[in-house]
Amino acid sequence: MRILLLFLSLFVLTSSFGQNQCKRADRKLKKVEKHIVSGAHDDAMKLLLKIERTCDDSFFNCAVGDIYFMFQEFTKSYFFYLQCYAFNGLIDFNTLSLSNFLETAYLTGNYNVFDEVINCDDFNLNITANTYLDKLIKKNNFAFHQKKDSVFFAPVLLSINSDKDEYFPSMPIDTTIIIYTYRNKDLKFQDEDFYISRNQNGIWSNPQKLGDNINSDYREGSLSVSLDGQDVFFASCHRPDSYGGCDLYYSTLINDTLWSQSYNLGSSVNSKYWESQPSISADGNFLFFTSNRDGGYGGSDIWMSRKYNNAWLNPVNLGPFINTSSDEATPFLHYDNQTFYFSSKGHDGFGGFDLYVTHMDSLGNIHPATNLGYPINTHYDESGLIVARDGKKAYYNADISGDLNIYSFNLPDKAHANSVAIINGLVIDSISRLGVQADIFIEDLNHVNSYHLNSDHLGVFSFIMPIESAFSITVSSEHYNFYSENYSLGKEEYVKDLSIVLDRLNIGNKIDLDNIYYEFDDFSLKEESLIEIEKFANYLLVNKTIQVQIEGHTDNIGSEIYNYKLSEKRARSVYEALLNFGVPSRQLSYRGYGYSMPLSNEDTEAARLKNRRTQVKVIGSYE
Repeated sequence: MRILLLFLSLFVLTSSFGQNQCKRADRKLKKVEKHIVSGAHDDAMKLLLKIERTCDDSFFNCAVGDIYFMFQEFTKSYFFYLQCYAFNGLIDFNTLSLSNFLETAYLTGNYNVFDEVINCDDFNLNITANTYLDKLIKKNNFAFHQKKDSVFFAPVLLSINSDKDEYFPSMPIDTTIIIYTYRNKDLKFQDEDFYISRNQNGIWSNPQKLGDNINSDYREGSLSVSLDGQDVFFASCHRPDSYGGCDLYYSTLINDTLWSQSYNLGSSVNSKYWESQPSISADGNFLFFTSNRDGGYGGSDIWMSRKYNNAWLNPVNLGPFINTSSDEATPFLHYDNQTFYFSSKGHDGFGGFDLYVTHMDSLGNIHPATNLGYPINTHYDESGLIVARDGKKAYYNADISGDLNIYSFNLPDKAHANSVAIINGLVIDSISRLGVQADIFIEDLNHVNSYHLNSDHLGVFSFIMPIESAFSITVSSEHYNFYSENYSLGKEEYVKDLSIVLDRLNIGNKIDLDNIYYEFDDFSLKEESLIEIEKFANYLLVNKTIQVQIEGHTDNIGSEIYNYKLSEKRARSVYEALLNFGVPSRQLSYRGYGYSMPLSNEDTEAARLKNRRTQVKVIGSYE
């Protein structure tokens, strides 16, 4: 419909040139029109570039502006519309040309001209009710006013950049490497490949191709590296095993430089449509990506797939607080598992793709998005944002210097994520000192984040937590004692190394349950205790042959009889909770010991706290 209106506009305009003695331009413009009608757009553009203006005619300027608009040459289109406007105001604009003029003013960052035009006395006479134009006016009003309230912005060009295009950066949490997409825009066939550079004492090494198991003769688009740098998820187009145009793939690191064969993520994630721009969450359980599949809000939307039992589930759309009727792209969930960044053409912004931030709560609810502000966002395209673990330093791609390059900069306060630390753990056997594969549960004691992960065959595991946080770790493995401990992180503690030593299961072993709490001077369990009890119940359900006794212990405050009864009731409370979680009664017994078995005889509050405890003793096996 829009092209039909353009043809009608051209017919009216070129019919007017003879009356205005612009016959030379008239004849050439009619040839341009014929090329457009016949579909010879390249010939139309070549001829348009040769047209020499022989008169100052606003009709002519509007016609040329319309043609450039159709070819999405918005800067040139705006130039000719502006000449038309300067020559005779809005008198010579028809509805289509005026709408185009406003759109090019917005898309080229001339928000003040847009504002001037819509406030002209005769503006409403030239334009009819138009929902798209209403949205455009809203966007321009946002840009016009927000540009005056700019944020601090000092981008730094990374040394990995060249005179070609570099974009879509990705890093593991320790920033030891950066992987990005490279495109030689000078070649007729602009193939995209992944390149990698290594951080060597703060200096980026010369970039190298990532490897033939990932790069291929087909087109690679964007990539996301896992928290530890051991896995990558990426987009590639038109491979033989593709379900559609572009699909998402996976590869894992074999050694320092060799990546495994890449695997298609399958039909639960990929479709006959376009999938690209993957982003893997810190825990590896959520994959965000962009797709134009059915079921979205229009254009390309951001979707999320969850990993369950080592399989990716069908993706869900992230909804209207993120997706719009236009295009969204380049999702990134920060390591804090709450702060979410993306780019969009649809939200209020400055034109093209802008960068936005929103937040997800622990229930998966998403809050309205916030534009990062000017001059981070401009009328050009900004995308590919990733944020370091401190929640302040960001990397993104933009064409600030005329080439598409990767920059770093500090985020404004409103866009900060929570600073996080990486915890590197090792689970070992107390006798052999060899690594142990184990189930590991991490619980933020503020109940913000929780993780379930496994140590590998060497006993190694890692996870992230907010700085200045407290958390519990419970570790269980068949034929080993249950392990539970609390830890805390300091303000500047960005890396913490843990060594967890597991004892073999033997009769007489005692296990401390440190995260069991009771109401004051009572035997009722506090709600947060059920987390620890459930984990211990799961441990007993794995080690089905052991029999344990729940032991209650108190401090020396109060009478001996009172403390004995209190400890007995508290032990029974844990016993009953374990039964409720499905542990067979034959595995369980309980007993209160009062103050008869203190760990410390000191008369201090710290000693009394140590003596008030719940322990589990391995008393036998019914095999």
